[in-house]
Amino acid sequence: MITTDQIRGPARRARLGGVAALRARRRGRRDAPGLRPLLPAHPPEPDAAPDLPGPSAVPGLPNLPDLVTPFVMETRADTLRAVGQLRSRLLKDRRAAIARLHAESVRVVTQYDRRGAPLPAALARYGEWIGAWRADAEVCRARAVALTHEANQRLACYWDAVWLTVHRMRAEEAGAARHRGRVPEAGLPARPALAARPEHWLPGRVTLDATWEDLDTWLFSGPVPTGAVAARDRTHAVARALQILDTQPHHDTTDAPGRGTR
Repeated sequence: MITTDQIRGPARRARLGGVAALRARRRGRRDAPGLRPLLPAHPPEPDAAPDLPGPSAVPGLPNLPDLVTPFVMETRADTLRAVGQLRSRLLKDRRAAIARLHAESVRVVTQYDRRGAPLPAALARYGEWIGAWRADAEVCRARAVALTHEANQRLACYWDAVWLTVHRMRAEEAGAARHRGRVPEAGLPARPALAARPEHWLPGRVTLDATWEDLDTWLFSGPVPTGAVAARDRTHAVARALQILDTQPHHDTTDAPGRGTR
């Protein structure tokens, strides 16, 4: 079982640490001059962005690029490596239980599909083991989600610094141009607003891959029978045993005859 002291610090923090946020903002200010040509000269209006899933679908946010900077790559690589370590540690620590689940899955499939003789007690024991696995896997997934949230907070600090630094530079240059009686650069308003970063613009956002949505698939290992066999027999033994477990009828026996209170 995974214990708390085995998990790296960011998975246990509810918010981004001050030092990590400071470093991300400092990196954003340093990268801002090189990213300036890629950001739009006209910041969108704050109320022009409804609550939609992404920048491509948000009216009023034209030409916002999906940038991948070295900082974004570092953040994504660090997070995905930590997430992969969580999964590998779970599989390693639970390898004996997983091997037992594989053996019991074959026994359940043989009893229900081959022999056609259901054994509720054996299936209940199998369900207990699967429940223990799912509980540990859900804990692992929760910690992986915490890691992605911490990474996205770091990215938000970085892009906030990039966005504000670029528009501050443009505002200062526009003010200097007005002072000298010159016209600002093409497309730049005379008084550029220091708008905050659009909420939905977060290039490099870190998310978990699809394998984290169905944790039972981590149990599917080993060859699957192929060739001239029935479609049901080509299913992995664990997958078929889980199907048998999850499709068993649950009878309410509270009102059954002879079950009254004594």
